[in-house]
Amino acid sequence: MKCVILAAGEGKRMHPLTFTRPKVMLPIANKPILEWNLINSKKAGLKEFIFVVGYKSEMVRDYFGNGKKWNVKIDYVNQGKPQGTAHAISMVEKFVRNFIVLCGDTIFGVNDIKKIIQKKSSIGIVEVEHPE
Repeated sequence: MKCVILAAGEGKRMHPLTFTRPKVMLPIANKPILEWNLINSKKAGLKEFIFVVGYKSEMVRDYFGNGKKWNVKIDYVNQGKPQGTAHAISMVEKFVRNFIVLCGDTIFGVNDIKKIIQKKSSIGIVEVEHPE
């Protein structure tokens, strides 16, 4: 199973923090948010990753490289102009068969990732009052 992590967004609502880096590279406890998802996904048993990148993608690519530092394999797909989550997922269609998708700007726990991996299909949603 591959882990697709959506990491293309700019994070306009996070300005000025994201003027110089993508939101997935914002640090939490001295690690980028994206690194926490990589670490937790690896602990859950995943070793192959595809990062869908866009805004300031060179920062993500330079930091993570091919994944060797974490003993995983990382490939990249550049979304280009942001066109939403569905478009980002469609960008990896030819590279995956059995996969999990994580939003790169949300930290997912190891147990949550394990639960999703064990199911044949799953989607997690949360209703919010003001989605805009």
